[in-house]
Amino acid sequence: MYNRAFLFNGIGSKPEKLVEKLTPELKEKYDYYRMEAFSRLGLPTDLNELTSHQAKTAEWLLPFICDRVVYEYYIDQGITPDIGMGYSSGIVIASACLGSIRHEDAHRIIMSHCSMLQKVEESGDKLDMGVIIGFSYDELKELFKDKFSPDELIIGSGNSSFHVMVCGKSEAVAKAVDFCTEEGAIKAFVMKTGTAFHYPVMKDLDEESIGVCKSLDFKTPVCPLMSVFDIVPLETAEQIRHENIINVYTPMRWDLALKKLEELGVKEFIDTSANGAVKKFSRVSRKCKIYTLEDVLSGNYKPHTHTSKKTKPDNAALTYSNSQNSNGGYYYERNYR
Repeated sequence: MYNRAFLFNGIGSKPEKLVEKLTPELKEKYDYYRMEAFSRLGLPTDLNELTSHQAKTAEWLLPFICDRVVYEYYIDQGITPDIGMGYSSGIVIASACLGSIRHEDAHRIIMSHCSMLQKVEESGDKLDMGVIIGFSYDELKELFKDKFSPDELIIGSGNSSFHVMVCGKSEAVAKAVDFCTEEGAIKAFVMKTGTAFHYPVMKDLDEESIGVCKSLDFKTPVCPLMSVFDIVPLETAEQIRHENIINVYTPMRWDLALKKLEELGVKEFIDTSANGAVKKFSRVSRKCKIYTLEDVLSGNYKPHTHTSKKTKPDNAALTYSNSQNSNGGYYYERNYR
């Protein structure tokens, strides 16, 4: 059904680690998109001039801009997706790159998290997220069942057979990290995010971003987006909207979604992060492979020849065109023939 899936990373990688992987040409496009976004949002170039909450959300924008640049480079190279999938906030950038929302809308969603950070601070609750390497989702579920209540800690995502993300109250996350280390984890650490995405209490704490998602004009994406919650391909505007709405407070199963993509025929997984971040925590079977920007730039990526699944409308094949707007920036249009 599908052959090539694009994988979009969420918030996590340090912006400087991403940008250093870009070629000079791609860095120039990144700088342009960054200046345009910051100007439009009224943000200073120096993040030190912002409040701590504003600076954090503004910093969260930068991986989104970088992913867009990498995505557009792939399109320029004739590498197009049959289906996409986003990890955590990667759902937002996937929605934008696949044409369901504008990139300006994606920026609005991210910046709206500023009020969530303020609410977390005002509530007095200390929230965090952590990464456990060396245990599977099911193994951690068994280890945690008598140690933590769902109000304290939950498994936010099973990423692969050896990589899991946990989230909840800071004290519980720290205890979980220590406990897993004692139980033989290869590596375990707290992320120090100051929040806990995919934790149910976020439904009340992040009302503004949920409201933004409800208000936006979502379009039918150029290709389906695999749900990391329901583990089914999403093809309509309302399905993509729902995925974005529940994203902040619903646990994911990235591992199961990857497996489902394989069952649907995907052989090539394309990591849209500049530093191969998705490949580091994901695993696919030996008949498949995850390719990174480095693979594409070096010529190590050799795509399988295949006939792409047609996208809506049913009688039209998807093509992409690289157009230039009045400000000299590039954007990508969906064209059907």
